[in-house]
Amino acid sequence: MWGVPGVVAAGASAANQASLLTTARVESLWVFAVAWAGVGCLINAQSCGRIHCWIDGIAFPILAVAGVLNLLSAVSFSWSVFWVVFLVVLAGSFVPEFLWWKYL
Repeated sequence: MWGVPGVVAAGASAANQASLLTTARVESLWVFAVAWAGVGCLINAQSCGRIHCWIDGIAFPILAVAGVLNLLSAVSFSWSVFWVVFLVVLAGSFVPEFLWWKYL
């Protein structure tokens, strides 16, 4: 299940580059993929208690809401920023585990 959001996001990008999907549909799929990953992390966090699961499970749905607001033009930011934030949160969520704190 963890690979599905990555496949959706990458597949949407590839389909857009091949002119099979509009940019708006690709962006919608990106938001869906990040929301899916976030909900999956939150569900997983409840059973395993890992800190990175809690961080990602909270931050990814918030990022997905920001993505929806971007889709609706309520806010405006580059989708590159969206993915940089995603990767920073993903990588940063492991820092507490590596340094001092693995479980909540």
